[in-house]
Order: sequence, then C-alpha cells, then structure tokens
Amino acid sequence: MTIGIILLQFGLGILLFFIINLIGRHSYSIGYISVSVFAKVEEAPAFNYLIRVLTPTIFLIITASILYGLKLDEFVKDFYLVSLYYIIFRLSFNILTGRRLLLNWYRQFIYWLSIMVVSYFTYTLLIVNRENLLPDFTTLANELWIIILIFLFHVTNNIRLSTATTEKRKEKYILTMVSNFKGKFGGIIDERIRNEKLKGLIYAILIIENFNRPKLARWVEYVRFYLTKKPHTLGIMQYRSDIYISDEESIKLGISKIKDAYKNELEEYEQGKKEHYYDEWHLKSKLASVYNGGSEYNSDVIEMWGIIMEKMYPNTTDFLLSEE
Repeated sequence: MTIGIILLQFGLGILLFFIINLIGRHSYSIGYISVSVFAKVEEAPAFNYLIRVLTPTIFLIITASILYGLKLDEFVKDFYLVSLYYIIFRLSFNILTGRRLLLNWYRQFIYWLSIMVVSYFTYTLLIVNRENLLPDFTTLANELWIIILIFLFHVTNNIRLSTATTEKRKEKYILTMVSNFKGKFGGIIDERIRNEKLKGLIYAILIIENFNRPKLARWVEYVRFYLTKKPHTLGIMQYRSDIYISDEESIKLGISKIKDAYKNELEEYEQGKKEHYYDEWHLKSKLASVYNGGSEYNSDVIEMWGIIMEKMYPNTTDFLLSEE
C-alpha cells in the first residue's frame, strides 16, 4: 500500500469523524447520546449502537462507489482500514481533550470491535468487487429478513438503560477535575474568594469551559488570535480579550467578572430593588448567566455547581445572600 493510499484513507477516516459528530448533533431529539459531563438516560440504545456502527459502513460504501466512479480503484484496496483510522482519530481526540474519564470503555470497545467486523466483511463481500456495490433485493427471503430486523430494532430501541454507572463515571470526572484545578489554580481562587459557594461556581465554570474548549482547541484560538489580531476568548476560563492572557490571567479576570456581578446583585437586593420572592436560587441563576449567555449554559453551570457543592463543600456554612 502506497503512502498516497494511506493518506487518502486516513483523511477519509477524519472526515468520517466529523460526519458522525454532525449527525449526532442533529439527532438528539431521536435519542442520540454524546459525551457529556452530565449523566443522561440512554433512551434509544439500538439507535445509538446502529448510528455508531453502521454509519462507518455506509460511509465506506458511498466513498468506495465514488472512487470507483472516478476510476481510482487502487485507493479502494483494504478500504476497511478507513474505519480503523476513524477509530484511532476518535480515540486520540478524546484522550487529548481530557475526556478519557467520561468514556464507558467497555461500550467503546464493543463499538470499535463491531465497526471493524462489519467494515471488514462489507469490504470483502461487497466493496472489493465493484460489480457488487448495488444491492439485490429480488428474493422474498431478503425482504422477510428486512422486516424482521426492523421489528427487532424497534423493540430494542424502546429499552431504557440504567444511568447508575454513567452517573458514577461523570461524578468521578467532576471530582478529578476539581482536584486538578485546585492543585493548579486553587491559590489564585482562594486568594480572591472566601465564600465557598462562589468558589463552587468558579470551579463549575472552569470545568464546563475546559470541557467545551479543551487545551487543543485553546491552542487553535491562540493561533487565530495572533493571526487575526482580533479579540478572542482566551485561557482556560475563556475570557474575551484583545490582548494575550494566560490561563491564570483568564481565571483572575473571570473571578473579577463574577464578583462584580455578585456585588451588584447584593446591593440591589439590600436596597430593595429585587422582588420580594428573590432568593438564593434566583441569585444562583443570575450568576450562572453572567459569565456566558444561553439557557443550556445556565442549566449546565447550575447542575455542575450543585454537584461540586454536594461533593466538595458538604459542610459549608456560607450563603450567597450575605457579604463575603
């Protein structure tokens, strides 16, 4: 196999990675489950299995047909390796972006093994001979088996899987990240904040921002910042700036933004500008929205905040509706 074939097939594996992610982002309403820092019920296990296993196979068939059509038959040699390159790239991406602790490795291994088995047999039985690419459903037996498979798919897809192991995995990830951030940035946070509930908020934002923009993505942002000379969200706290800031500086600026909003809210509350039903829950919601807009971001921060307070500060006596 030449280097040109390897490079093309590896490039197709990367393309497959982005296509599956794109399909997943538009499939939440029908049960697609992606990697998340929160535990979610897997409502469509059959669908999730099929979309992860069969999408690479369909991709192989389509791209092989295109290559055959372009008279590039030599690039279809050992075409099942495209799926292997896809798996390698996805695994590398998850490790480099710090999502290793969030993965169900047993399930991932089942996905990878299934992908390779189906891809290999699809290649050897169908793709390797260009004449075989078009399906043949001329027999009643084939049609009967299709009906049976559809029935089994719908039955399996109605199964609801327990979230117990997922919750433990997410909780372990959160506690590990808080511990890591305390080791790296705890001094900065403790120096600027005494209220433990506000500390919990800062760690929640740190975890979510780091998850959404892992170190690899932040490196890209720094490169774009230097090339465009335009303001970007920089550092681990993703603080928008028109000058270079480090991770530590982004945390300092982020803390200042939260503390300013917190003090303003307290002043308005004490001066009676807030409604009579304004309580700590409303203040938490307000502070969660200060750093980044959007209802989904707000709910994610509040949920993460609650987990951190429960696990890391269970005995705190601090309140938000009081001065630090």
